[in-house]
Amino acid sequence: MITLYLAASVGIALILICDIFILAHPHLSLNKYPVFFLSFSVLFFIQAYFTFYPMLFAILAANSILLVKFTKKLYTVFYIPVGYIFNCVLGNLIGFVFNLLWDLSVKELNADNFFIILYVLCTLAASCPVLYLVRRLFQKYLIGTFEKMSRKLLTLITLTLLLCAVMLLTMASYFDNVEITHREYFFMVSSIVLFFLFTASLILIVLHTVKENYEARKKVEYLENLNEYTKNLEMVYNNLRSFRHDYINIMTSLAAYIDEKRYEELAAFFHEHILPMQENLTQKNAALNNLLHIRLLELKSILYTKLLLAVNQDIEVHIDIPDDIDSVHMDPVDLTRMLGIYLDNAIEACLETEHPVLNLHLGKMNQDVVLIISNTFIDKGLSIAQMYKKDVTTKGDGHGIGLYNVSGILNRYDNIYHETFIEDGLFIQQVQIS
Repeated sequence: MITLYLAASVGIALILICDIFILAHPHLSLNKYPVFFLSFSVLFFIQAYFTFYPMLFAILAANSILLVKFTKKLYTVFYIPVGYIFNCVLGNLIGFVFNLLWDLSVKELNADNFFIILYVLCTLAASCPVLYLVRRLFQKYLIGTFEKMSRKLLTLITLTLLLCAVMLLTMASYFDNVEITHREYFFMVSSIVLFFLFTASLILIVLHTVKENYEARKKVEYLENLNEYTKNLEMVYNNLRSFRHDYINIMTSLAAYIDEKRYEELAAFFHEHILPMQENLTQKNAALNNLLHIRLLELKSILYTKLLLAVNQDIEVHIDIPDDIDSVHMDPVDLTRMLGIYLDNAIEACLETEHPVLNLHLGKMNQDVVLIISNTFIDKGLSIAQMYKKDVTTKGDGHGIGLYNVSGILNRYDNIYHETFIEDGLFIQQVQIS
């Protein structure tokens, strides 16, 4: 009997290892698979030996937490329950086929090493392509939703899957020691499939709702950015109207100085009034001209809004965008949130200095997009590590979540390298998106 338990435990462990490889690859290194194999083999053997089916909940939960720790991806928490559920459903369908072909009951199937091995191989052959299809569907339709899902919702879905797995095992195990007819076996398998479909439907409805809510929020943020963009265009228009009015007055003043041959006063008037105005206009035009290299409306909108805000607050803005930016491998909402926080912080920080300066570089290095934002600042004794902690700030109550939020955004991406450092009196944020 112990040999049968061991064979069954090793078989289940092998199936689940294949599930993890299909669903989690390449986020899990190969040297971690023996850990899961040993864990599954030992725990499932204990469960089978003591015939304690609720232990399945703890087995799947513990290994799911371990998978999250190894992959650093929160949404991988439900990969193992999903794999087990599909294995359970497909395994019972295969058991029903065995029952039809050889008139084998569940008890007879579990009592023969040959049939256990055959059962494991058939389940593997059926589950691998199915789970590969599931993974492709996840990546195509749901991976963005998973990455932005809150911990509470992820936990709720995982608990639902774990309870579903325990229920399926309990339903299937009810007939382990009972002789049943083909008709009864069919009803048992049908009940398992229907329960699985019911649970899957509920979870898909929840995911669809979450995705729709995210899309709605994305549209709201886009409209907010567009509203800011429009306001700044109105500001530019009003500035142009004001400049046209000032231009007429300036020309009239210049004509008066020239007609009366008051050249020294003309020179003083030029340096005091006209030259500063020309420098301000040149800086604003430089900002606008550099942004012509950006083809993404969301990116252009947020940069234009924040940089023009900086220029209008008499910050010396230097913009360097040498390459055409037509794509960034990052969600547009996350991109605008990140840039908005970085630029707001940079503007606030450099306004505290005697000579505020804000520098922006946006370009390409091979196929990567590189963003560098630097600004003058006053060192208030906070380390960079402290700045990224929640509620740590020098601005007072209600602040201290900006950089913490950015850290949460960037940690969801494998293709982004980020570094914060201080150099030559400048606070620098560097982001490389591959």
